[in-house]
Amino acid sequence: MADINDFDSTLKKAVVSSFYEGLLCKGLHEVCKGIEAKKVKFVVLAENVDEAQYKKLVTALCKQNDIPLITVPNGETLGEWANLCKYDANNEIRKARKCSSLGLKDYGVDISAEERQIIENKLKQ
Repeated sequence: MADINDFDSTLKKAVVSSFYEGLLCKGLHEVCKGIEAKKVKFVVLAENVDEAQYKKLVTALCKQNDIPLITVPNGETLGEWANLCKYDANNEIRKARKCSSLGLKDYGVDISAEERQIIENKLKQ
């Protein structure tokens, strides 16, 4: 079984890979549409969401549609993974935006079977 650091880095790789292949839903509207259409494999939700209703809605929709939900500590991390930030000339983040929720429609081609298994084992817990 992989430790938590392996899971976090694997999840980041899956999100980034899905972003570059257009397989990522970002934000409440896109994520809710993806959940209701059952087009997302799983949803990633930030724990530090400003609105409690936002968290309740996404959690309830996931439960209602049998979509697995993963939480991460903050939205800045999700924003960075979803490429919602600007970079300076040295390729360092200059301006980061928060993202409260993401939905993965599918894994990108860069994700190996072992990495999929790490994520799917966590989803089953």
